[in-house]
Formats: sequence, structure tokens, C-alpha cells
Amino acid sequence: MTDAIIMHGAYAITDPRLGRSGVIPSGAVVIMDGTVKETDPFATIAPKYPGARIIGDGTQLLMPGLVDAHSHGRGLSPIQKGVRNDFLENALFDWAYMPILPPELTAAMCALRHLRSGCTLLHHNGFDDDGVEGARRAHSAIKTYLSTGIRLAFSPGVRDESKLAMGGEEFIETLPPDLRIKARPFVFFDKEALADAYFSLFDELYDTYNNNDTRILLAPCWAHGASEAFLRRVRDKADERGGVMIHTHLLQSPVQKAYGFRRHGKPTVFWLDDLGLVQSNVVYGHAIHVTEAEIDLMGRRNVSVTSHPSCNFHMRNGITPVVPLRAAGVNVAMGLDDKTINDDEDAVMELRMMHKVHRLHTFDLATPALSAYEALEIATLNGARATGFADEVGALLPGMKGDAILVDLDRVARDPWIDPEFDIADAFVERAMGADVATVVIGGKIVVENHQPRTIDVEGLYREVRTFCAKGLTPEQRAHADFLKKIKPYVQAWYATWHETMLDQPFYRLNSRT
Repeated sequence: MTDAIIMHGAYAITDPRLGRSGVIPSGAVVIMDGTVKETDPFATIAPKYPGARIIGDGTQLLMPGLVDAHSHGRGLSPIQKGVRNDFLENALFDWAYMPILPPELTAAMCALRHLRSGCTLLHHNGFDDDGVEGARRAHSAIKTYLSTGIRLAFSPGVRDESKLAMGGEEFIETLPPDLRIKARPFVFFDKEALADAYFSLFDELYDTYNNNDTRILLAPCWAHGASEAFLRRVRDKADERGGVMIHTHLLQSPVQKAYGFRRHGKPTVFWLDDLGLVQSNVVYGHAIHVTEAEIDLMGRRNVSVTSHPSCNFHMRNGITPVVPLRAAGVNVAMGLDDKTINDDEDAVMELRMMHKVHRLHTFDLATPALSAYEALEIATLNGARATGFADEVGALLPGMKGDAILVDLDRVARDPWIDPEFDIADAFVERAMGADVATVVIGGKIVVENHQPRTIDVEGLYREVRTFCAKGLTPEQRAHADFLKKIKPYVQAWYATWHETMLDQPFYRLNSRT
């Protein structure tokens, strides 16, 4: 039994869906060949595996690793790169002033931040992975992620429309002649060639990396930045590859909601349904400004939504109606989206944000709020399903992948005391932080031990990041950013009144003017 490891905790949360009945006091999990073999009290398990390595001293919380089902893998936040977060329609122009780090650095930084806060599965959702450079960066990022030991879902992403503004062909006519000429290449280009290159890249990545431990997904960047022809090809490619997951941003802002009605004459989700893109292998990022009818359709079709509460606050988006979505049958997962509340990609803190933001869906005193176990399910099993790992990760059950973490309870339960009858899942969700994660095991391999990453040279990585960022923007980057800065006020004017009828009758009632 020398190839086995036993992880031992004061408590073991095996399956968030089971609530308290899924918690084993003084529990343990046996992982062999990268897979969970059994869970039981430590006293029952230890004698069965005399040669196994024991990890944990029985004072910690043992639980499944967390899942970030929507990240862009930028490594540093916009704030660290010197750009304030704002409405998406503004930020898409402001972000041009951020330095573009090499993918070896961004992927390593992203993996480090996730691993040290207990996130064992990360979905890197690409954005504008166009051309030869996009393909090179995708390959490099994937190789870097895999070298860190993190479990990876990766989706290259492109837009074949709306690269400057939604309704781009009409928008550029509002520009002065000099800007109009410079803007034309962003609106008028060979969409078919872009699509051909994208699907060629997807096939290349899928054939190279997709396997039992890594998933390659499809990702039209936005539902609002894709033509019908491109989305039909996405649907066909997913079918060709046996139902691979499709991930796209959806209805992140009221402006995007307005665009759906303006362009299609119907809510965006119903337009996507016409294209076969409201199905169980489709995942919508954000889904903030959905209607009740859209939620009903999404629930009936068993789609997934990734919700990013901190990012939505940073970006002034609004609040995803998580409770109504879940009530309708939508699989809601957690995404960090590179913009967590403490600006540090702390997965435990984002779990707490998920738990807290959605407590006020009603003022009915008899209606319970989102529970700690439901929040854990969102951050584990639901994320696994949204990233193509359904029934493989997210719980510590026999046959599932051996992805688990040990969380120190010194601050949670012994600073200086917590009622011993208080539920451990509640205690974790209410009080823990990513810094409390002591050990991370992925596929039976230890990647963080005693709070120290074993697969990443942190000091060397930080040194390289600081050296690169100190160089500043290249002349080409600055010229491009300066051009977009000139375009930005025209985009603001273009969208100025779009939101006005899009924000009535909110799902969550927060206060009242009268």
C-alpha cells in the first residue's frame, strides 16, 4: 500500500450535497493512483493501509478542492497593472493600457494564486486568442499551468463581431473621418478566415491536451460578439467532439441586454436557443441581466451559469439572480474572473462572497438563505460540471479524482474559541480565508504543503514579473491604447440611452426610493 496517501482531518466534508450527513468527524480519505479509494473515520482507515503516507495531523478541515469555473488567467489584476475597474463598456478601452505579460508568467501567477487558496481546478477562459500570437500564447499558457499541477480546463476564445462596439458597422459612422478610417479594420475583416483559424486552433489544442485530467472547451467570447454563422459552427464543432462544453459571456450589462432586443427582436437567450445554444453543455458567464422567461428556459435545458460576485461589484455590473437561477434548475458555479473582492484571487473569499451576496433574495422571514453547504456545492461540484468534469471532481467519493485540501482551523475555530456544536461548513464559509489552506493535493500529488507551493518558484516568478512590468508599455501598445482612448467617448455616446428600459423590476429588492 506504499502508493497510497491518507489525508486526515478533524472533520472531512465528503460531499456538500449531503449537508451535515456528509461530514465525518476525525475523517480521512484514501487516495491511490490519483483517485479516491475510500473515506471513513481515520481510526477505521489507518489500519488498512500500513504503508501509506499520512498527510494532516487530525486538527484540520479536510474537504474537496474549490473550483474556479471562469477565469481569464491574466496573472495580475487590472488594479495591479495600473488601471481602475469600471463598467465593462469603459473597461474594454481602459484595459488597453495594461502591460501584456508573457503567458508563462501570467499562467504561473494565476496558478499560484489559485493553488494557495485551495482551488484545485481552474478554467482559463481565453479572450481574443486571434492569429499566430494567440495560438502561441495558448500553447505556452497550457504547458505552464500543467507544470504547476493544477487541474485545468482551457478554452481559446475569439470575437468575430463587436470588437469596438456592438452594432459596429453603424457605430463607426458616428466617428469623425480620421478615427473612422483607423477603426475600419476592427469592424470590417475576413470573419470566415478568423473562424477557420479559431477552429483549427481548437482542434490542435484538443488533440494535443484534452485527456482524462485536462479539458479543452469552446469559447465564443461573448454571445454579443459573435455572428450567427460563427455560433452555428461552434455548435457543430461541439457535436463533432462528442458534446464538448461551450462557454460564453452573456448579458453582463444592461447595454448587452438592450443589444439583444435591438438586433434580434427577442431576448438574447431565446436567440441563442434558435441556434441550438441553450443546452446542457452550454455555460453562460455572468448572466446578470436575464429575464424570468430566459431563466425558465435555461432551467428546462439544464444549462450552467458561472457567477462572479466580486467581479460584478468591481465592474458595476449588477447582481446575478443566483437564487432564482438555482430554483429554476440552472447549474450555478463560481468564477473568480481575475477580480476578487480583496484583489488577490482568493477562492475562499470568493466562496464567502457567493454566500453573502445572495442572502437577500427575499424579506420573507420564513424563507431560508443560501446555506453554507449550497455555497460549497456551487464552488465545487457545480464548477466541475461547468468545466467538463461532472462526477469526476468536487467531492471526496470513491472513484472520483483525488483533489482535496486541508485547511488550518487555528483562526477559524481556535482564535480563541468557537462553539463545538457550530457546524464546520458554516464555520469555514463564515470565517476561513485562502491563507488558512495548508495543503493541496491534486490527483494524489501534493502541490502545496505546509502553505508552501512545491511546483512553483515563487521568489523567481515574482522577480520575473516585476522586471517585466517595470519596462512599461511598448510604443506599439501605447499607440493602440491612445487610439482606443479617442474612440471611448464616442462609444459612451453610442450606448448612452440603451440601458434606460432594461433595469425595471429587479430580482432582488434592496431598498426603495419612497
